[in-house]
Amino acid sequence: MLVAMDLEGLLEEAGATVFEPVKSVTRGLAMLETDRPDVATLDMNLNGESSAPIAAALRERKIPFIVLTGYTGKQTEEPEFRDMPVIKKPFLGPELVRALVDLLA
Repeated sequence: MLVAMDLEGLLEEAGATVFEPVKSVTRGLAMLETDRPDVATLDMNLNGESSAPIAAALRERKIPFIVLTGYTGKQTEEPEFRDMPVIKKPFLGPELVRALVDLLA
């Protein structure tokens, strides 16, 4: 299983340049004003807030993203998350790397 602290290291080992992880919707939206990632991983819940506004901003900018979540059901059906790859927590590192590579292909 992969824990959140290992995510950055895992992605760097796979050859990715990792932007600063964000812990709030406000910070995530601010980062998208100055940075443009090729792809993103997005937890559905950032400190108790739905990350749907970030998902909407990523869609608007045509930045592909993968949703990481422990939720099931209605939360993953929000329009901002619909049709995006979802990886259920807990997950293994190679599963995430493979999904990101597929998304960029």
